[in-house]
Formats: sequence, C-alpha cells, structure tokens
Amino acid sequence: MDYVIEPMKPSGGVLREAQMPIWGLQTAISKGLSRDVLLEVAHEICMDPVEANKLVHSIVPKSSLNRRGTLTPAQGEQTERLHRLFQYACRVFGDDGDARAFMRRPHPELEGRRPVDAALSELGGRVVEGILDALQFGLPV
Repeated sequence: MDYVIEPMKPSGGVLREAQMPIWGLQTAISKGLSRDVLLEVAHEICMDPVEANKLVHSIVPKSSLNRRGTLTPAQGEQTERLHRLFQYACRVFGDDGDARAFMRRPHPELEGRRPVDAALSELGGRVVEGILDALQFGLPV
C-alpha cells in the first residue's frame, strides 16, 4: 500500500494514509514522495498560485523541482510537517480559511515569523504545534 494524493477538498487532506501505520509514511518519505504531493500541500495552504509557488520553492529549488520527480527525505519531512500542521489548524479553527490565515500571518510567539515558514524546521514546527495545542485547549498563547 502507498500514500496517495487525493484531490483537494474543502476540508479534506492531501496526503492520506491508505490503511498503513505511521511507519508506512516513514518508508514513503525515505523512498521519496512525489513532487506532486508538495505541490498539492502548497496549494492547499496557499490558495494563491504565486504564494503557493513561493512555498514550494522554499522547500525545493526550482531547478531541482523541474529535474526530479521525487523529494529528498528532508523535503518529504518538511512537506509532511506542513500538511500535518495545516490539518491540525483546520481542526482547531474549524474552518480551512481561518487555518490558512493562521498559517500565513506573522505570529508573536514565533517572533514575527509566519507559522508556514516556522514549520519548515522541526523545532519551528514544534512551536507551531504548541501554539495550536494552546488554542485547542484554551490555554494562553
């Protein structure tokens, strides 16, 4: 079984598990996710094509994206993290539009960085997740 790309839906996911444990995702990432997964995740978070393109190229240089069909493991992890945090934001806010706004708006807990940019690193992703946890459970942010 593989991880597959689903068509974008108002509150659906791009990267979904096809009856497989988390280790299946780890294997798919280590083998190289399709660049199409990154494109779908970027367009899910940034509805504007120009902004989505910038997000894609913050993970994969344009020349590499055009040359290769798969992502490196590090790029796959960034893609998965962005997708997971965006899906979490959708659950916390209950609305895809509000989740997109959260991901793209500078946040004081991130020293003015946008969550979408902070989430490109593992440590930044943890901070974004902590902010979402606080919002989810009504804790001070």
